[in-house]
Amino acid sequence: MKATEKDIYGHFSDESELQKLDGEVQCELPNEQIYKFEGNITYFSGQDGKTSLGVENMLWRGCSLKNTAYIYGLTVFTGHDTKVMKNSAKSRYKMSNVEVLTNYSIGLILFSQFILSTIGASNGAYYSHYLS
Repeated sequence: MKATEKDIYGHFSDESELQKLDGEVQCELPNEQIYKFEGNITYFSGQDGKTSLGVENMLWRGCSLKNTAYIYGLTVFTGHDTKVMKNSAKSRYKMSNVEVLTNYSIGLILFSQFILSTIGASNGAYYSHYLS
């Protein structure tokens, strides 16, 4: 396996050393900039070292990895802090013309009933007070 500059696996001679990896990741706070990621990983075990991390090291939420036998991964952001979740906009609720017309009709009916009941109540109060 050819190791690149940002390939951590290339710094270890076998898988058992990689399994004993201990380290620390320092990176930017969660943000919406999906094509930008800056950070580094400092690892301690057998060989101490520091490797920079960038967007080419990221596997985005919901992505599929193909034609690869295995990977070693580290979760950096989870839940609502993922770049994909921070970058997604809330969808608007869309109403059809029938729903708009129905809501308008119901509002008009309620307003008419309120006016008619107010007129009826005031007439009833007026006639019961003066006719009795």
